[in-house]
Amino acid sequence: MNGPWVTLLTLVLVVVILYTGKEVLLPMALGVVLAFVLTPLVRVFDRMRLPRFAGVALTMVLALGAVGGVSYVVYDQFAELSSEISQYTSSMRKKVSQLRLGNDAAIRQFTRTMDRVTEQFYNDPDQRNAQPVRVVPQKLPPTQRLRDTFTAVFEPLASAFIVLVLVAFLLGQREDLRDRFIRLIGAGNVTMTTRLMNEAAYRVSQFLVWQTLINVAFGTLVALGLYWIGVPYAALWGGITALLRFVPYVGTVLSVLMPAALAFATFPGWTETLQTLALFLTLDVVTAYFVEPVVFGYRTGVSSFALLISALFWIWVWGPVGLLLATPLTVCIAVLGRHVRSLRFLAVIFADEPALSPHVRFYQRLLARDEDEASVLVNRKLEEVGPVGVIDQVLLPTVTLVQHHREQNEIGADDADFVMDVIAETLEQLPSTVDPTAPAASIVGLTVRAPGDEIVLEMLRTAYGRERIAVMSPELTAEEALRTAIRQAPAVFCIAAAASTRGSEMRNYCRRIKAALPDTKIIVMRPQLTEVATPLATERFREAGADCLVLGAKDAVVAIDRNLPATNEARPQPVAASA
Repeated sequence: MNGPWVTLLTLVLVVVILYTGKEVLLPMALGVVLAFVLTPLVRVFDRMRLPRFAGVALTMVLALGAVGGVSYVVYDQFAELSSEISQYTSSMRKKVSQLRLGNDAAIRQFTRTMDRVTEQFYNDPDQRNAQPVRVVPQKLPPTQRLRDTFTAVFEPLASAFIVLVLVAFLLGQREDLRDRFIRLIGAGNVTMTTRLMNEAAYRVSQFLVWQTLINVAFGTLVALGLYWIGVPYAALWGGITALLRFVPYVGTVLSVLMPAALAFATFPGWTETLQTLALFLTLDVVTAYFVEPVVFGYRTGVSSFALLISALFWIWVWGPVGLLLATPLTVCIAVLGRHVRSLRFLAVIFADEPALSPHVRFYQRLLARDEDEASVLVNRKLEEVGPVGVIDQVLLPTVTLVQHHREQNEIGADDADFVMDVIAETLEQLPSTVDPTAPAASIVGLTVRAPGDEIVLEMLRTAYGRERIAVMSPELTAEEALRTAIRQAPAVFCIAAAASTRGSEMRNYCRRIKAALPDTKIIVMRPQLTEVATPLATERFREAGADCLVLGAKDAVVAIDRNLPATNEARPQPVAASA
């Protein structure tokens, strides 16, 4: 069976296991997530030289105390709200009735017309005299009612107790569990397993801890703001807001509904309702666009789209609790995809890294004849990394892709020529990198005149300064250009190539230049070389007389500055017999 089908069947099997094993897997997942949250506090107690059992016990007491205190305040206010809900409902109904339009005759007439049409459409003579049927629920025996009540109460308590025990066990035995997991995976994969566990623990723990602190601060500010506005039960709404903000995207929207409705029912005007909405909107904008980007940065490593999709998936599989666990579980999946080769597609789907490299996006847009988006990409990259960075990260790799795809006949000559023409135009538009105070340099650029070589040499000239690197006339043949350059006796030769072939011709250039100008420095630029092939190519070019082999424009600029003499007054003299 093919690999993609095996992967698909495996994913289907995993989803089925998650769905059917909810009763067992959900408490385990919740316990692991809570352990991630409380692990930093246990480590604090470990640094204080407390015994592990004492640190774990103290952590559990503090956590349960905090949750119990908040729950008591929230429950107390919720009980008061329940006793007064009828009063607020009648007040809201009265206020809504006051919002009706003064002249609603047309609306009433339209409603009556629709009722008559509907009545005629569903008018069935056989059903005119039908008697209504009332369904009376079956009366259960006392033992059955007692069993149902006991089950409804016992199951949540049992699940909560299991989760607490599991959290305590994970906190107290985390090193032993880590070692057992590594042994289960295999000692040969210890490096990969260690990196996976460390990254997952760091990202999930840091995210949950900071998210908890931010949500608590958010809920506290909401409670204080609602108390200042005068909305009843401000502490209740602050606690609910802090809890609901763990739900991605829609948590804040859900938390604003009840306090806004209560403000609408309590106060005669609209001022308090609008203030409540403005309070939530202001806090959410400040938190989402200023606080969380600074605090989180790239700690989660998950894209926003992935969080939205995962929230829908986990609420389908595990219900509301799954929605709370969506973010940490998705972070773990993204980390797993980054470190396990067979699951690399998960990192592509969930990670916040760009799906395509800048040069691949640039190349793809040009193949689609979308010059505008390609230009926007270059301009954005230019602001980030400058002209030399654009050359190394976008233009040079694109030339390599064009050469490779052209050699494999994956693109036609028209596509290749179009991409190369756009690259040439982009080079002309890049700002100059020449320092006006830099002294004139004796540098000559050469190519073996293979397709794409001239544009690679032009990239080097753009990176170092077009006026500082001389080139031979394009009307000359490759042999004539080499002889003319040797007669000029420059201090540095720069030989550039775009194709993966022509290596022997370039080495021949190096031999002839060294034979004629022994003191001249030779720098070879071949961006298409891979990391594996670079050491061998470097050795072969050094044997041919080259002083340096570079892959990019930035390295070429550094190599030129390093090999360029301090003054150009004493130029190397050519050896007549070697020309």
